[in-house]
Amino acid sequence: MKKTFVSIAMAGLALVSVSCNNSASGVSEADKAFNDSIAVFMGRANGAMLAQNMDQLPAEELAKFKKESFLRGFKSVLMADTGDVAYQYGVQIGLNIARQLQMFDKDSVNVDREKMFSNFSKAFLADSINQTELTRDMGTFEGLMQQVQQKIQSRQMQARAAQEASRAAQAEENKAKGAEYIANAIKEDAAIKTTESGLAYKVVKQGTGATPTESDLVKVHYTGKLIDGTVFDSSVDRGEPADFAITQVVPGFGEGLKMMNKGSKYILYIPSNLAYGDNATGSIPAGSTLVFEVEVLDITAQK
Repeated sequence: MKKTFVSIAMAGLALVSVSCNNSASGVSEADKAFNDSIAVFMGRANGAMLAQNMDQLPAEELAKFKKESFLRGFKSVLMADTGDVAYQYGVQIGLNIARQLQMFDKDSVNVDREKMFSNFSKAFLADSINQTELTRDMGTFEGLMQQVQQKIQSRQMQARAAQEASRAAQAEENKAKGAEYIANAIKEDAAIKTTESGLAYKVVKQGTGATPTESDLVKVHYTGKLIDGTVFDSSVDRGEPADFAITQVVPGFGEGLKMMNKGSKYILYIPSNLAYGDNATGSIPAGSTLVFEVEVLDITAQK
């Protein structure tokens, strides 16, 4: 998105330059038509490109983004006197400082823009520069920036700690729900068995031949669900079996595969400690119990 905005800015400067040249005397009709074509297609291409890439903005910025406000700012720069070098510098430096203040705002360091501008103007318009005061002010400013960084880091640490606590609480809740889900499933279906590790499984169909070892490759069709029935992964839905080594999957899945020979169909009830533990993965929340419907299509010994 930043590259898009940069290209827009450069296009704007070029367009102003073209417009100024057109106003000069002696421009032929052919040249004017050529320059107008640039204006039209530079505007259309860049405008459409920006609109197409709007979704690259952070969600919180996109929610507040008003195209009318953008166009107001864009036009104010576009129509500026590009021969006024001082104005251009003012715009560039003002934008840089505005971006810095916006970053401060996000971390709840709210700087009074009017007060900042008032002091900036006074210092900038002074008849002379007092080097002693400048050195002192720069030192004070650097110290304040260090404090800002410390505040930001402290807030970030607090936010991360709060997120970790929330995730841990959610993981514990999910683990409890998962344990209850497996316990109820076992009560309702005597065909569900449990291994020493805590893996619960149901044999839908037992195949024939040898079972795979950790050094073998297996070809399987599977559907993985959360205990609420949400499908988070499915080779069946993709219409293409998956090939992988037993060591490449979560422990509970691997343990189940080692009980299954070619042609077997199982349902695996994998508690979180045999799945992803307290870690959230993709659409799988932390502490989740996983339910897999698995069919082994083939077993191949790795060379």
